[in-house]
Amino acid sequence: MLITVLAGIIVNIAATWALSKANRSSLNVEGAFQHILNDRYAFIATAFAGAVVLFTGFARADAIASLIVVALMVKAGLGLLRDSGRILLEAAPAGVDPDAIADELLAVPSVVEVHDLHVWVITSHQPALSAHVLVKPEADCHQIRLVLGRLLASEHGLTHITLQVDHSPEELLSISMGQDANDATGHCADPHGSVHRTVHHTH
Repeated sequence: MLITVLAGIIVNIAATWALSKANRSSLNVEGAFQHILNDRYAFIATAFAGAVVLFTGFARADAIASLIVVALMVKAGLGLLRDSGRILLEAAPAGVDPDAIADELLAVPSVVEVHDLHVWVITSHQPALSAHVLVKPEADCHQIRLVLGRLLASEHGLTHITLQVDHSPEELLSISMGQDANDATGHCADPHGSVHRTVHHTH
């Protein structure tokens, strides 16, 4: 058994090395890599348990090794389940706060409102963002879209983005003067999610 296990470890190391060179941004490749990695743990645990049984006669070493391998498999499986769940539910990536991103976009000069902002995961480690951005009537929509794109890429690693940038209507600018932005009606009749708007305070 020990000879077979040692041979299996050698083959597994070669397979793990080959998969480590693949593009693991794909959840399928990552799942295969984790599977091979857990097989290596199983081989090592089996070799250790076999040596213990051979030299000490402690037969329960095999069961203990099995439980350790099961715990490692559960850990890897939960990680894959979490990542795949985020993709299926189109949830925001871990550590990404959409509201905080909206506030950063609002801090860019001439941006007056951000709504319909959605951050989700296309596949493992590939987040995407879409949003509707309103700017001042005299602002350059194309230039601001480029500025926002660079901001999202440099600060959050978001390169898969879709930004609809439009000029804000004059009535929206007048409504936001001195009024709570949450009480004002926005550019879209039915925006999805929170509406983030700059509020100008008058003295």
